[in-house]
This record gives sequence, C-alpha cells and structure tokens, in this order.
Amino acid sequence: MTVSALPRLVLGLSLMLNSCVLLSQPDAPRVASPALDELSGLTVSHADPGLLWGHNDSGAGPDLYRIGIHGEDLGSVHIAGVQAIDWEDIAAFDWQGKPALLIADTGDNNAKRKSVTLYAVSDPGRIGKPKLLWQLDFRYDNGPRDCEAVAVDPTDGSIILLSKRGQPKYLYRLPLPKRKPPVGVAVAERLGEVHSITGPTMTDLVSYPGRSAFFGQPTALDISRDGLTAVVVTYKDTLRWRRRAGQSWLETFATAPEVLDAPMLHQAEAGAIAADGRSVFISGEGSHPPLLNILLPP
Repeated sequence: MTVSALPRLVLGLSLMLNSCVLLSQPDAPRVASPALDELSGLTVSHADPGLLWGHNDSGAGPDLYRIGIHGEDLGSVHIAGVQAIDWEDIAAFDWQGKPALLIADTGDNNAKRKSVTLYAVSDPGRIGKPKLLWQLDFRYDNGPRDCEAVAVDPTDGSIILLSKRGQPKYLYRLPLPKRKPPVGVAVAERLGEVHSITGPTMTDLVSYPGRSAFFGQPTALDISRDGLTAVVVTYKDTLRWRRRAGQSWLETFATAPEVLDAPMLHQAEAGAIAADGRSVFISGEGSHPPLLNILLPP
C-alpha cells in the first residue's frame, strides 16, 4: 500500500463507521449547534432532566452549550473567570444542596502539564448563566496523565478520574470539596490499576489499521445518580459496570464490563447516563454528530 493511499483508506473507514451508525439508529438525532464540532463532554442537568450540557475540546473557549435530549440547540453561555486549556469531560452533581456542574480541564495529550484543573459552576437549567463556585488545581502522584473520563460519585462525595493513554489505566480519587478549596495544588489519590479495559484485538488491527490503536482509550465516564452504575465510553465500545453494595470502584472496575449494544461512532468522546438511569447518551466530535440514546439492559 502506498503512503498516498492511506488518507483515502482512513476517509473510507470513517464514512463506513458513520454509515454503520445510520443503519443501527436510522432516526438518531444530530447535535444541532454548528459550534459544537468537537463535542468532548456531555452530562444531564440535575436542574432539568430534559437538558444536556456539553462543551468542545481543546482550543475552544470556556463555553458551555445547552442541548436538548433530541439534539436541539438551546444556546451557549460563556463561563467567566476560568480557562479552557483542554476541557475533556463534564459531570453534573449537587453541591451544598443545589445543582452544579464539574468541568474537567484535564486533557494532557503529551503528559506535560504539571497540574490540571477542575471547575465547579452552578447549574441554572435552561435560564440564566452558570457562575463559578470554585476551582481545584491538582496533580497525580505518579506524574502527569492524560485524562478524559471524570465523574462524581454521589454516594460518598468523591471525584473519580480514569486515565486515558497507556496500559494499564489508572483510577484516581479526589474528595469533592464541601466548601471553596484553598489556593494550592492538591494530589489525586491513586486507587490502583484498571486492567478490564482492553486494547484492540487482532481483528481490530486488521479491520481498522491505524484507528484501532486508540480503541481501548477511555474518553468519557459517568456514574448514575444512585451511585451503582458506571459507564465508560471508548473509541470502540461503550462499557457498563454495576457496583455491588459495599464494593469500591477499584473492585468494580476489576471485573469484566458489559459491552453495550451501541454502534461505533467516529471519535466518540462524550457520554452521559440519563436522569432515570435507563439509558445512556453518546456522541462525539465532528460537524453535527449523532446523539445516540442507548437503552441500558435491566
């Protein structure tokens, strides 16, 4: 195969993957906002279960986008007083009894950032602008990591982070601040290694040359409102774990995940469990990407 043939092969594979989405969910809505062309974070609002919050990837401004559950463009808001170096995930949670959003500025493709940042902002629902509640700068105890999968565990008030690149993956924890944290750099607690998210198979390497090298990389994480289900989106699969009573997240992620019956999207980087816990929204980068709503098996 010549070098010049590689771009055509990659383009052909991308078109094939997108056609698979249409065949699997022919009526799947599209993200309507033309500005959301690098959708990298998605969450369901705690203020309005019919509202999704999303944001773009690195290079975009500190802006959040309101999205209807059918992809409707409900406008955007600029978040004052924050930076957007590489926003990679967003999580809805309750802080001091009110709906809030956690924005993870944790992308680090080259593992060079000495510290990364979490921003907490208020969640006003469909009307009004989110306001900055606090900023938490932190680092990892085993050096810089690229992280695109961040969620809040409502059962114990902790922030769970799952690294993206390399094997094994690492699971980290930060306590969710009960009040505005002091200035300084916190250290994320390393809970342990995660081996249950596997890399590409031999079939993947043959069927998707080049692209398959990224298949086992987590790009989104969400935890259900009852704290018993975790969903991880990778470039190939959407995975679900169900936590038993008394089980830690490290113990949960040590078990084999359930692979959901979800089509492979072109660069899937966003996932959010619905408010009722019965389905998961999945989307990705690109102009007007599909917004899938995949039912979770009971």
